[in-house]
Amino acid sequence: MGTTQPDFFAALLGNPAVLLTLAAGAAAFLGPGRESVRKAVMLAALAGSFLFTINLGLGTWGNLTVFGETITLLRIDPLARIFAIVFHIAAALNIIYAWHEKDRAQDFASLAYPAAALGGVTAGDLLTLFVWWEIAAITSVLLVWAPGTRATFLAGMRYLVIQVLSGTLLLAGVVLLYRETGSLAFNAIGLHHEDGSLHIAGLVMFLAFGIKSAFPLFHNWVQDAYPKSTLTGTIILAIFTTKLAVASLARAFPGEEALIYIGAVMTIFPIFFALIENDLRKVLCYSINNQVGFMVCAIGFGAINGAAGYAFGNIIFEGLLFMALGAAVYRTGTSLATELGGLYRTMPKTMILCIIGALSISAFPGTLGFVTKGIIIDAAGEAHMFWIWLTLLFASAGVLEHAGIKIPFFTFFAHDSGKRPDDAPVHMLIAMSIAASMCIGLGLFPGLLYGLMPDQEAISHYHPYTAYHIVEQLQLLVWATIAFGVLKVMKWYPAEVPSTNLDADWFYRVPGRGLLMWASAATAAIWGLLWKSFQARVMNVLARVYSVHGPEGNLARAWPIGFMALAVAAMLAFALVFALLA
Repeated sequence: MGTTQPDFFAALLGNPAVLLTLAAGAAAFLGPGRESVRKAVMLAALAGSFLFTINLGLGTWGNLTVFGETITLLRIDPLARIFAIVFHIAAALNIIYAWHEKDRAQDFASLAYPAAALGGVTAGDLLTLFVWWEIAAITSVLLVWAPGTRATFLAGMRYLVIQVLSGTLLLAGVVLLYRETGSLAFNAIGLHHEDGSLHIAGLVMFLAFGIKSAFPLFHNWVQDAYPKSTLTGTIILAIFTTKLAVASLARAFPGEEALIYIGAVMTIFPIFFALIENDLRKVLCYSINNQVGFMVCAIGFGAINGAAGYAFGNIIFEGLLFMALGAAVYRTGTSLATELGGLYRTMPKTMILCIIGALSISAFPGTLGFVTKGIIIDAAGEAHMFWIWLTLLFASAGVLEHAGIKIPFFTFFAHDSGKRPDDAPVHMLIAMSIAASMCIGLGLFPGLLYGLMPDQEAISHYHPYTAYHIVEQLQLLVWATIAFGVLKVMKWYPAEVPSTNLDADWFYRVPGRGLLMWASAATAAIWGLLWKSFQARVMNVLARVYSVHGPEGNLARAWPIGFMALAVAAMLAFALVFALLA
């Protein structure tokens, strides 16, 4: 039997994600001239949701029986808790940063989208996960469409197709898994059965999570959609979608070896495209692929602390980089490296905050990136996978090149663009300062973050500030910086030129487009042949009808009076017989 309405609604209203979604809808009704009130309502809702989530502690809530099936609307365990906390922090920082925005639809999505991501990471069953998964897709595409141009509309449609595909695969996996186990519980699933055979349901869900994690060949929706959103929309998009997928992978496929190799590839290939990319917002989008690769690798090693901790840190320091670059774009109107540079003269505060984010994403000792990335590097070493360990070290140097150096260098230094804008608005500086303080504070005092890690026993044995860790990372940073300097001096560093760079999307933009055009032409030709055949048949039928009913047809001839009288008599006789029988 289904649940009673009071039980169901009580369970919904006890879910922080539902409350935030309702608050987003309520705030959207605050019209023009009340933008500050709307933002204040959104911040108050986040503060209340955060306190409510923390006070709940660990456990499950909203356990309902719907049509004989048990669903768990809310589960807060150590893995869900760390993501829930950082999602609240990031959403609040984004609202502060976007205080100048007046678009109600964008404000709604800025809270409803994080709420959906929160609902996903705290989902206790697969059906609840699917619902939030789809809500996240719908609310996030509003941010892509926010600028209201044809280019953003098309990018949003492509983005939505990818997200819907991910959701469809997730639903198919849920159905297959339920048919196999009779349960909707969201726990470890795996790619293989105990006998080593392929787990079809697991594979389908693996692909669903992989699309949203931006696995190689499935990653171009990030570079396609994110930079086309508004400045604040790009920041929000960069945080939640891939991290929801990372949390899902960590729960469903911990220790899955395939993720090690997939993650390693993810850390490498974006580096090369980021180096030649002129649009700095797109550079940071490639950085998302690279950073998620570290998290995916950590999940493959079974180092869930590394995946969750680095996801927490990445949300803060990469968000800071997006905010700093966004402030520069807000003041100058461009994100192209060829049109920026020299902004340190008039935007010194933004520059300093950007450098802090750059140091943290580069894992400089004393920053948040250092105390979280080391867990992943150590996991590769402990697994005795030398080539993967070497790949991650190379990828770490690549992070310094494209995010740690390229972003601040080409934005604030490099050549002098001649632009002399004011520094970032106060509300942007406040949001960036909070993020920068977290980068330094949690970097110097990692125990605050380590206390939230899913595996407390494992993290208790990890000490980031050992001589080995510090020397290893400093060597990496120094040599990467020297390499950048040498390449610039020798003029071997890829020149920043206005261009459109294609990577895996070449397959559907070039041969894929050609195939689509061929298919379109073939379809048109086949349709033309079918239409001509149909038209010929119709004309034959019309000709026959005309031959009978036309001016010279049999029915058009004059009929004798006697024949007409006989016909009337026959009809009357038929009517009388029918009346008698009735």
